[in-house]
Amino acid sequence: YSKKNSSSSYYNTCNKQHNLLVGLDDQIRALKQWIFDPISHDLVKSVVGMTGIGKTTLVKQVYNDPRVVKEFETRLFLHIGPSYNLLEDILLLVLNQLGVNISDNVVDDKYDYLKKRLREALSSKKYLIVLDDVWSVFRHELKYDAFPNNTRESRVIIISHVQPVRYYNYETHDFLVPLLKDEESWKLLRQTAFSNSEEKCNRELEKIGKQIARNCEGLPAAIIQVGENLRGKSFEEWKTLSENEDPFVITRDDNTPLSMSLYFSYLMLPQYLKASFLYIGVFPKHYGISRSKLIKLWLSEDLVIHGYDEEKTVGDDLDLLIRHAVVLGEKQTSVDSRSTKSCRLHFTFRSLCVNEAKSEKFFHILKKYTDCEPENIQRQQRLCVHNNVVLAFTQVHEWMESVPNARSLLCYGPKQQYPVLLPLCLRLLKILDALAIRFYEFPHQVLALIHLRYFAITCDGELPNSISRLWNLEVLILGQHHNIKLWNNGPVYLPIEIWNMHKLKELYCKGFDLPTPPLGDSYLQNLFTISGVSVHSCTMEVLSRIPKLKRIAVQIESAHESIETFSFFGHFATRYDEFESLKCVVVNPNLSSHVVRCVPKFPMNITKISLHGCGLPWKNMGVIAALPYLKVLKLRWYAFCGPHWIVNSGEFPRLRILLLEDLDIEHWESNNKGLQRSGLHPEHLIVKHCYKLKNIPGRFLAGIVEVDDCSISLVEKMREWRSIDVKIHSSTTDL
Repeated sequence: YSKKNSSSSYYNTCNKQHNLLVGLDDQIRALKQWIFDPISHDLVKSVVGMTGIGKTTLVKQVYNDPRVVKEFETRLFLHIGPSYNLLEDILLLVLNQLGVNISDNVVDDKYDYLKKRLREALSSKKYLIVLDDVWSVFRHELKYDAFPNNTRESRVIIISHVQPVRYYNYETHDFLVPLLKDEESWKLLRQTAFSNSEEKCNRELEKIGKQIARNCEGLPAAIIQVGENLRGKSFEEWKTLSENEDPFVITRDDNTPLSMSLYFSYLMLPQYLKASFLYIGVFPKHYGISRSKLIKLWLSEDLVIHGYDEEKTVGDDLDLLIRHAVVLGEKQTSVDSRSTKSCRLHFTFRSLCVNEAKSEKFFHILKKYTDCEPENIQRQQRLCVHNNVVLAFTQVHEWMESVPNARSLLCYGPKQQYPVLLPLCLRLLKILDALAIRFYEFPHQVLALIHLRYFAITCDGELPNSISRLWNLEVLILGQHHNIKLWNNGPVYLPIEIWNMHKLKELYCKGFDLPTPPLGDSYLQNLFTISGVSVHSCTMEVLSRIPKLKRIAVQIESAHESIETFSFFGHFATRYDEFESLKCVVVNPNLSSHVVRCVPKFPMNITKISLHGCGLPWKNMGVIAALPYLKVLKLRWYAFCGPHWIVNSGEFPRLRILLLEDLDIEHWESNNKGLQRSGLHPEHLIVKHCYKLKNIPGRFLAGIVEVDDCSISLVEKMREWRSIDVKIHSSTTDL
């Protein structure tokens, strides 16, 4: 693939379908508004989005607008591409197109010399310069330093699929081109497939066509390619295509413009990110890929470079893939507005990952019986089961014996009602994810897999004492099919041998508790995350043996149990200088009286608190409000109770996210004295199902506000706040 001909703009929807500007009206309007805005001081803006989404089509439409042609005396539309990886080369290209002669004798400070010549050439002109397909890391300099801002309302547009670092922050001023909605996708497909106005599309064909359009997942380039392929095709051919998982396949050998551009986007990733990117293809289509799960798998697979803060380092890798627009970010994380809580692959990139991984023996997907045949699975490093039923065949287990070197077995098919056997003959497994497969009791054959580092299983039975044989285990996830527990039942403890698993980093064990450690030097010195335990795991005896704990999620089964044991919060404040997150859920709170009469202590440097069903009084919120580093506070269903909450000045100094959900609060007030200087100004406020709440103090409305199914009076008041970003949803009306 040559860099010149295979860059991301090689395929533009305008190449053959320049008139198909479906779904771009809002973006065209916004871009024109900025270009002609006399008071805008932004000289440079970027238009970003994934390959084939229509960035160049959008900008060309504006660039060729008659008013733009008339008002800008100098216009340039330049294709850059990845071969221009030096800032000086880009400036030289611009100067050459402007007809400026450049001296060959410049040796020192060439960049400053080129900037000076550019200012001389453009200082007296109103100019519009478009730099298409910019890959270089010099976008910051292009945006803020290279071009002269001559107060003549000139504009520079940078087109790139690489999103800026602050893309996830709502303060960004770039234009993001979104994927098309379903109706827009069908409109584009219909216009492409039925280019002749005399051709008709009957109702039955329209129904099938809409399904095909949905399968393209809103990517204009994909829709146009499918539409062109469907021209003149029969009803049966349309129907067959609609039943396929994907409308077409992407491989490295395809010579279609879209396939070439997508594969080139993969080739241009930093080398250390390519394996991580391919790995995301192990998940089925439409699978909700959580950030935390993906990071755990990447680390366990040794696909990433470990650092001092390995979770943050690996998280940055995921954010970089999203910035490169090869991975789609979904829900934003609560702690960092630049990161996403979940992600997914567009079908085009997922198809590329699956086929590239298969040819490289990186992973292989087992969905049909034939996928499991020896010629398909031999020498594969990872086996990904997307249909757990195939594991019910004895022949499949025999075939799997032919891949003894497989390192990962990932079972992500739909959950089965009845158990199936796992092929535990793969003795070198490091990763075994079998949460989607049901076991009535623990499969003891797993204990022979001593290389396991990541083990996830759904099992109704207890763990055997010999679990410590898995001494390499770093992540242990225990799920249960049945979680029926009465309030007077005693705790169910993990075997005491768990204290011998010294490499354990993360433990998820809903319904189980850590036992009191034995005498001696039994420490879980690497364990930093615990989830699903009860207060019985939060004793000083237990916590003193987990020195690096950073995050814990505690579940209390009943209000009765919590009344006497809620003091465990103070244990974390006593034991840990560094602590990140604490979540506490009371499953069956006593709604008739407060479960806890006062708020216990929290670690002073905690950054995230989530409470559910705790029944705390609002008057004692000051204990939480005084925490100096708290960024996220989530209060759900009876977490705090009572009609009145007053926030005092100086409270919540660093809060970013505040969630109030299913609370009985009626009046929410703020003591404004000094609040503007040092008080609560969350970036994101979410209020859900607080049906009695009558108001939100104005000081809390500084960022994004979401109001979901609250009182009519509150909804009406929020509609009056047009100066902020308010999103209102209710069962009767949307805004």
